[in-house]
Amino acid sequence: MNVGLLLDIFLEFLKVGTFMFGGGYGGLALLHKEVVEVRGWLTDEEFVTVLGIAESTPGPVAINSATYIGYKLHGIVGSVTATLGVTLPAFLVILGIAMGLSRYFEEPLAKVILRGINTAVVSLIFIAFIKVGQAVLIKGNAVSPVELVIFLTAFVSVMLLKQHPITAIGISVALSLIARYVFGI
Repeated sequence: MNVGLLLDIFLEFLKVGTFMFGGGYGGLALLHKEVVEVRGWLTDEEFVTVLGIAESTPGPVAINSATYIGYKLHGIVGSVTATLGVTLPAFLVILGIAMGLSRYFEEPLAKVILRGINTAVVSLIFIAFIKVGQAVLIKGNAVSPVELVIFLTAFVSVMLLKQHPITAIGISVALSLIARYVFGI
């Protein structure tokens, strides 16, 4: 058992969990920065695969990602370590709120602080969208037509046609299967 790696995993996911405002999506840019760019634990392609798995399994994307990445790095012990690290900050914050902080949310200073956090979260979600979008939609130096059609179909189904996201995922899987097994691409 590599205790040094386990400590690194715990501290890295504790950091991610501490600054993961806005839930998993708000923290995807931070998670990508830490596990791909800083630590080199995953490649961009592996990160996208982790997100696909984390999104297609029940539970929050941040916890699912931490569990998967921890397992990849150090088996079951790494999985438990990463999951504990990413969930501990939220647990402590929610416990603090439950124990009495919520009564202060209407204070002017708290409203100003929350406005800043909420606005930053939108930016972080957008950054995650760009990074993941590049990894999925761009192959080599060009936009992949199959992925672009699937992306646009899912986007239109949810945003314009008001379909449920699960329906969009089902349609996207069907399109991917058709592209592969009917058209060979």
